[in-house]
Amino acid sequence: MIKRKNMIMLAMAFVVLMIMYQYSIGEAKGNEPLQEIRTMAHVLQENGASIQQWTIYTREYAQVIENDSAFLKKANELKKKFPAFRWVMESDQHVQKVTGTYEHSSMQEKIQLVTTVANEKPQTYILYELKGFGWSEQVWEKISSTIRQKSSKLFMKQPVFFSCVKGEFNDKMEGVLLKQAYHLLHEFNATPVEALKEGTFVSVSAYTGQWENVLPTKTHPMNIQLALRQTGLGGQTTVVVGTPIITIEY
Repeated sequence: MIKRKNMIMLAMAFVVLMIMYQYSIGEAKGNEPLQEIRTMAHVLQENGASIQQWTIYTREYAQVIENDSAFLKKANELKKKFPAFRWVMESDQHVQKVTGTYEHSSMQEKIQLVTTVANEKPQTYILYELKGFGWSEQVWEKISSTIRQKSSKLFMKQPVFFSCVKGEFNDKMEGVLLKQAYHLLHEFNATPVEALKEGTFVSVSAYTGQWENVLPTKTHPMNIQLALRQTGLGGQTTVVVGTPIITIEY
């Protein structure tokens, strides 16, 4: 079970990086990341879910960093800019990485400077993650303030963000999970693109015109993914919604 979960998380991380690459070369348009996560939390709460967890991700290609010297210079620059973060450096023959983390009372920030080699050429990215638990207007205001402050210090351009919210319905949901998933997507004015259903689990990819960021697929563009899973003897239902894909384990 642990090995399977690790493989799932690695696969999710790979998909996120590939999609972020597509976004970075211009296959996405527009950007209202904070409004998106606020809408997701609001819709889930309005439908009776309690928010358990949320995450926001972004990254930017650091084109000027092309060698070890430039990498170390940038790493030291980040450490000076963010002295409250706890910094760790890791490296092997394929990846060089510096990670800084900072724990708030209700959320955690992570900054990473990562260099990988592709086609015998180094590629470096600055990644930022903000995650936390629970939801309220105070949490929203803290998210908004934190994202603005960090974006202005970390990135050259306005980055594209991935947002994801996880909640739980305390009472057993009545009816078929897929029907409930479609109901929630209707709340986002979203049209289903494809669905996966197996037993007590359902996942649906969809498209909503509310958000301009889109991910192209073979059949139809998508920009929202929603999953429902029934767990436990009490039949509690976990719900996860993300744009453009889910980035929280479910």
